[in-house]
Amino acid sequence: MLLRLALIVLLCAGSACAEETRQAIKLADLPSAVRETVTLQQAGGNLLRLEKIVLEGIPVYELEFSNGAARKIVVMDATGKVLEIRQPVKLTEVSKAARAVIESSVGKGKFISLESVKTEAGIVAAYQVQFDVEGKKTLLRIRPDGSLAQE
Repeated sequence: MLLRLALIVLLCAGSACAEETRQAIKLADLPSAVRETVTLQQAGGNLLRLEKIVLEGIPVYELEFSNGAARKIVVMDATGKVLEIRQPVKLTEVSKAARAVIESSVGKGKFISLESVKTEAGIVAAYQVQFDVEGKKTLLRIRPDGSLAQE
C-alpha cells in the first residue's frame, strides 16, 4: 500500500493528475499523527502552504515551509509517515549523470525549478526538474544514475 501511494505521489508530483484534488487545510484540522510530523518537520520554520491532496482516493498531506532562504516541501501519508522531501538544488549540486540528462532534456528551454527528492532518511532518490520549451511546461524526475524515474 505504501509503495503504491509513493508511486502515485511520484506520478502526480508537480503536475495535474486526473484523479487528484487539492484542498488547503489548517494545522488544527490535521489527523494527530500528521500534525506531529508537520511540527517536527517544520521545526520553527515559516509555514508557507499546507494541503490535503487526495490521489486516487488516498489522502496525502503536503507541507511547504521555509527556514530563512531555504525552502522545503514534505509529503506525508495519513499516518504521518514522510513519503518524500523536496528542496531546491543548484544544477552544480546534481550528480554528473543526472546533470547530463537534465541539460540535454532542457536544451534551449528555460528552467522553472530544480529540486532534490529525498527519502525521510535524507537519501537522494531523484532530482525533479520543471522547464519550459516554447510555452510547453515539462516535469521530469531523474535518478542520480541518470535514468528517468516516474514523474
